[in-house]
Amino acid sequence: MKKMTVLVTGASGFIGSHLLPFLLKNNFQVIALTRQKNKASHHSDLTWVNHFDEITSNEIDYVINLAGENIGQKRWTDQRKKQLIQSRVDMTEQLYQWLQQKSIFPQCIISGSAIGYYGIDPQEKWTASCDENTQPQAIFMSELCQVWEQTALKFTQQNTKIIRLAVVFGDGGILPQMLLPIRLNMIAKIGSGKQPVVWIHIQDVLRAIIFLLQLQADQKVYNLVAPEQINQQGFANVAARVLKRKPFMTMPKCVFELALGEQSQLILNGQYVTPQALFKHGFKFQYPNLEQALTEILLDH
Repeated sequence: MKKMTVLVTGASGFIGSHLLPFLLKNNFQVIALTRQKNKASHHSDLTWVNHFDEITSNEIDYVINLAGENIGQKRWTDQRKKQLIQSRVDMTEQLYQWLQQKSIFPQCIISGSAIGYYGIDPQEKWTASCDENTQPQAIFMSELCQVWEQTALKFTQQNTKIIRLAVVFGDGGILPQMLLPIRLNMIAKIGSGKQPVVWIHIQDVLRAIIFLLQLQADQKVYNLVAPEQINQQGFANVAARVLKRKPFMTMPKCVFELALGEQSQLILNGQYVTPQALFKHGFKFQYPNLEQALTEILLDH
């Protein structure tokens, strides 16, 4: 039987680097697009490219669009905000334009977004929970996701599904930074500790992507978030238990506000989010709770 071909953009990022071996293991042929030069593959079903015009085949069954600079890496200056928008919008625009020019209509395109779409709770009560129908906000992290999604969805001839990703926990990514103060037995609580930590295990991201590629449904947007809702204090307690630590200090929110400005919202605020659409279509999480997820990640590596 002919193997299905998947084009992955942003293939050398954190999710991409886990996704490629997962796709190969599941018998897909993979074309991996990256800005990194001289990436070579020793796998017969994996081809690395730096530009769309290097792709010789018009037979592309699926596309997974993950390209975009790391939102947490550098302070949000006006220049940095432009870079974050451009890195998402430009690549998404280029991808769809290239597909149009080549008359390629994959069975499904999955295009990235994030739960930053739902913004923050200005009252800092965090009593509500957002689903895929919750409205966005007029703040940068939400506007970034809105324009990213709109760029993909305006190409209405294509079958596009948007994934709004939570913070992805796995071997690498942001988790080591989040765990470092707990490992050092220092900081447990940040600010009030009541702000949501919305997360998902990398294995559930990979499984959900393949699930959605093959799902016949009209639903356009899916929250990729673990079903368990936990706040920052709860996260610190679970992590301390798994790491066998007893951190004791509270880090005042003003420290983050001074250091990061508007970007501190990523740490100090947010919204609870539910994976309502995934549940509706019968997706089963392998790692629905944090203790189980952290135990697997930390004890297996």
